[in-house]
Amino acid sequence: MEKRRLQQVGLAFLGSKWRRFLLLFLLFSVLLAAQLITSYSKLAGTAAPVEADDAGADVLAGVEDVTVKKAFNIKTQQAQQGDSTRTRLLEALTQLKTRDLQKALKLYDATWNPAAAQKLRMDQALQSLKMTLLEEVSAHGYVDLMAAAHHARPLSDTPRPEPLQVVIVTTWRSGSTFMEELLNSHPAVFNQYEPLTFFGLRQIRNGQDSLKAQRVIHELISCKYDGQDEYLRSAHEVRELLTRNKLVWKVCSSEDWGDALCFNDSFLSQACHLFPWRTMKLVRLRLRFVRALLQDPELNVRVVYLVRDPRGVINSRTDTVKWCKTADCNDPGLLCNDMDEDLRAAVDLQRDFPDRFYVLRYEDMSLNPVNKTRELLSHLTLDFDPHMEEFLASHTTKNYDKPWSTSRESKKRVTYWASKLKPDKLNDVQKACGSVMAKFGYLTINSTKNVTVDKILGPLVLPSSP
Repeated sequence: MEKRRLQQVGLAFLGSKWRRFLLLFLLFSVLLAAQLITSYSKLAGTAAPVEADDAGADVLAGVEDVTVKKAFNIKTQQAQQGDSTRTRLLEALTQLKTRDLQKALKLYDATWNPAAAQKLRMDQALQSLKMTLLEEVSAHGYVDLMAAAHHARPLSDTPRPEPLQVVIVTTWRSGSTFMEELLNSHPAVFNQYEPLTFFGLRQIRNGQDSLKAQRVIHELISCKYDGQDEYLRSAHEVRELLTRNKLVWKVCSSEDWGDALCFNDSFLSQACHLFPWRTMKLVRLRLRFVRALLQDPELNVRVVYLVRDPRGVINSRTDTVKWCKTADCNDPGLLCNDMDEDLRAAVDLQRDFPDRFYVLRYEDMSLNPVNKTRELLSHLTLDFDPHMEEFLASHTTKNYDKPWSTSRESKKRVTYWASKLKPDKLNDVQKACGSVMAKFGYLTINSTKNVTVDKILGPLVLPSSP
């Protein structure tokens, strides 16, 4: 304990103003030594060489005082030692590597220049992030991913494979957090969690808000964080927007430096570019607005539209959480109008982008998580990493019934709402949503007693596009 305490005191000392004073003192000492060496060299070049012993004998020839003789001998020995020190110093300087000198200069510059200090910290964090990423992907034999990470900007100018972007589109309490965490369990994923949080608890359906939201998404998915002030402000308030990027957060925050670097737009942009896969979850923007992402050939986007039985969604919003106070959140009619509109958009996107658009029902994933995950990843051209298998094992077999928990006994979640939803609320949802429920394969019921999967879930068959 005492040793740890001393280490903490030492770190605090090195991180304080005393470190600046110490570095300045050392630099001043080196400069002074260099000046003395230069002056000594000049004098030595102009004066006639005299042996120390001969000079001492001439000077002391007529001196009787023993004390004076001793003092002179000491001075002579110090001069000889100083000359030896000078020689060793010059030899050491000739052996100093350029890289070490550059590091010293950076450290000195960082001591007095806040901008340089931030850049030094950023460079260290990015290098650490890249090395960690390489270790993770190489450990599992991902040759292509390792090559992509190795050539990632800004630490390499070598061209790299195009990163793959996965965008999950859904609405609140539809299983999107589970899906996002599943994909993010792979170490090669850079996660952008709910970037439209600053719009508040409402759906973006049209108007200027839809244009603004599309611009924000396009910029962030392109790793352009410069100018995204509203997003970064919301990240300060809801830190989950950044902390879910566990690998990134680990290197950009520390006890010694704090977490300011994690909110730096330049750092986020460069960190984003390191990863060969990127994910983004959208719960406020309707499906038709992601068409522009799929049309952009430079983005290499795959879109997953995640849908859930509206009875389960409404029950989760009203029974599980306390924040669902707006009409966009608690009105079954608005929810199912959005689902109907999303379905029309899904049919068109499936027709136009069959290899890059995928519809997934929450219930299908819950009933068969491993096989459905493999099917999804195959469509996305992603690897089924061992981390994902571990995630599924730990999050689909145990039930932690907390609002934000993603650990559920997944098969029981499909019919869970039937034991919670009151009859009048059930009738309200089925009355408002009956038509769209049938299109997604959700069957209506007359009673919540003895509800089984086959009574509420039919096959998903998307209608043909006109």
